Amino acid sequence: MTKDTTPVFVDLYGGGLKPDEPLEPLIKRCWNGREKLWIVFWAYGMFGTGGILASCLAMIFIGLQIGLLFAPQDTQGGYYGALSGMVCGAALAVPYLIWMTVSLWRCAPNCIKKHWGHVVRVWLVLQWIGMIYFVYKYAPLIKW
Repeated sequence: MTKDTTPVFVDLYGGGLKPDEPLEPLIKRCWNGREKLWIVFWAYGMFGTGGILASCLAMIFIGLQIGLLFAPQDTQGGYYGALSGMVCGAALAVPYLIWMTVSLWRCAPNCIKKHWGHVVRVWLVLQWIGMIYFVYKYAPLIKW
């Protein structure tokens, strides 16, 4: 008998790549539902959404400053600058929101306790209902 102390990896959950399988980009792996739910929810859903929100706020602030720089005599320059920052922020946030929703929905079964997948799907439906209600309620107040 030999004293081999080499650690042995036992894959209990059957995940991981097969030896002949190429690496897949993160965006595609999440979109196709081949990533673990907790990674998609926490890393890309919660923290990623925070990064997108910070980027959108930065775009609004930078647009406001640029608008005031070009038209310092009145507030219209700042208004149009902030509005252009909002448009740029929406151009960044809307595709991310769609990608995140589809990724979470498709990765929902990829968890050990299956009730978390159902909780995430219910949360997504409620989130979209809340966003639609918010737009319905407050869109008439915007002066186009």
